[in-house]
Amino acid sequence: MARSFEKGSLVPSIVIGAFTTIGGILYGYDTGLIAGILAMEPFKQQYGAQLPDGSWYLPSSKKSLFVSILSAGLFCGAFSTGYLADVRGRRMGLIFGSIIFMIGVAMQVARTNAVLFGGGRFVVGFGTGAISSIGPLYQAEIAPKHIRGTITAGYHTAKTFGVLLAAIVNNSTKDRGGKSAYLIPIYIQFIWAIILISGFAFLPESPRYFMKYGKRDKARQALARIRHRDEDDSLITSELDEIEASLEIEQSAGDISVKDCFRRENKQLYRLILGMTVMAFSQLVGVNFIKYFGTDFFQQAGITNSFVISMATNLVSFSMTLPALYLIERLGRRTFLIIGYIGSWVTQYIIAIVGLVAADTDLSRKILVSFSILYIAIESAGVGPPSLVIVGETFPLRTRAKSIAISLGCDYIWNFIIALSTPYLVDSGPGNANLGSNVFFIWGSCSLFGAIFVYIWVYETKGLTLEQIDELYNTVPFAWHSAGFVPRSLQAETDLILELDKANKTGDMNVSDLEVSDADDASVLSVEGIREIPAQSQQQGWSNLP
Repeated sequence: MARSFEKGSLVPSIVIGAFTTIGGILYGYDTGLIAGILAMEPFKQQYGAQLPDGSWYLPSSKKSLFVSILSAGLFCGAFSTGYLADVRGRRMGLIFGSIIFMIGVAMQVARTNAVLFGGGRFVVGFGTGAISSIGPLYQAEIAPKHIRGTITAGYHTAKTFGVLLAAIVNNSTKDRGGKSAYLIPIYIQFIWAIILISGFAFLPESPRYFMKYGKRDKARQALARIRHRDEDDSLITSELDEIEASLEIEQSAGDISVKDCFRRENKQLYRLILGMTVMAFSQLVGVNFIKYFGTDFFQQAGITNSFVISMATNLVSFSMTLPALYLIERLGRRTFLIIGYIGSWVTQYIIAIVGLVAADTDLSRKILVSFSILYIAIESAGVGPPSLVIVGETFPLRTRAKSIAISLGCDYIWNFIIALSTPYLVDSGPGNANLGSNVFFIWGSCSLFGAIFVYIWVYETKGLTLEQIDELYNTVPFAWHSAGFVPRSLQAETDLILELDKANKTGDMNVSDLEVSDADDASVLSVEGIREIPAQSQQQGWSNLP
């Protein structure tokens, strides 16, 4: 039976990409989970210490350990499972990560000592790191190029949704008596892993993985299933040929090592510094301070409904990632990220200044809550999604996998450092800095430096293929000129159409029926449509570029 190759042909790619984002929900849920249970009385009684007045508290050392050790696991998991994904496939790598994750959850609920709980957090982080490393790679390899950015950014949206779910569950169980208050949210983590294992048992493997090992027939079957086309369709053959050509380029370059990621050729070192710094600033803006310690921090600030406030911040966080999926293509990666950093800087300075001049007042608490929510809205839309997309698009083919791994490793390292140090910076008591809301001066300053870095260093890659991004870095000398870049292929096509159109007007040639087809989406551009390109080029300053 003939299949429909209209818009419906995108459905399998979208469904597979969306299912893979459950790994993001798993990651986000665990992030939001710890924020709530740290503030629960039964958890404090189990792992904390008692004050002379009979109340319980969790020492900064244990808060630091329980939160930061997850990041250590993330780092190890991300770097240890790449080989498995290459040898056994993307699907098996994701299933393996889910199984490891379940072992870590079991460790957290099996017994009630801090060492085993902390060890379980590390193992959960290891599994999550594997899933978060392989998942976006699988998404990128199965997604058509014109929706690749949206599908990849959807992974961040899923993470924020997971944090929101955790806040809702925490708020629902916090008043239960006994250990079930914090054990129920932990048990729920089994659900996400079981769903992932069940789904990836039936989803297709990445065609690129099959092609890498010379299994073209299996690659054809997988790609036809993903694209919802017949196996002998010419577009399937064309895409397989493109994959094969890129693999031949990789193989002709020989094996690469990590040191190749630090070479200057093809602006590789420049791009690596870009990726590492963008991911570092995505942590240094302080978003995980709110996600990890927000409930406990609001509680210490005298806000009685801290669980509800945390739920509100997480709802806003999730909601704002949805328009980001559109704005990231509309505004561009570079502009969107600069706006996000500036908004983060302004909102966090307001929180810090009000906390400094009007500490422990109703005004300061209202400002803390309202501007924390506004800050989370700005960060969730304008910092997280564009940062991930920039890192995924920036690197040349030969070093892409290792460069992305290094950049994500930088993200996990800074995540670990911030999670480890924040309790000592914010909390009061011996050995702590007792900064309180003044810590927002640190996060706000990092946001300002982030905006400056993006303006100077980050190139605009909106609307370009991965190959055209290579041309961009080798053609445009300064990042602030990158928005006006026109690929040679597009410029040549535009010049040709203009010449033919001119000939048509003078009567030298009849091109009234000329069409230019795009094999990727079967779109058709007329002469009249192409004619608009030069006008747009002049408006955007393309003609002034070196």
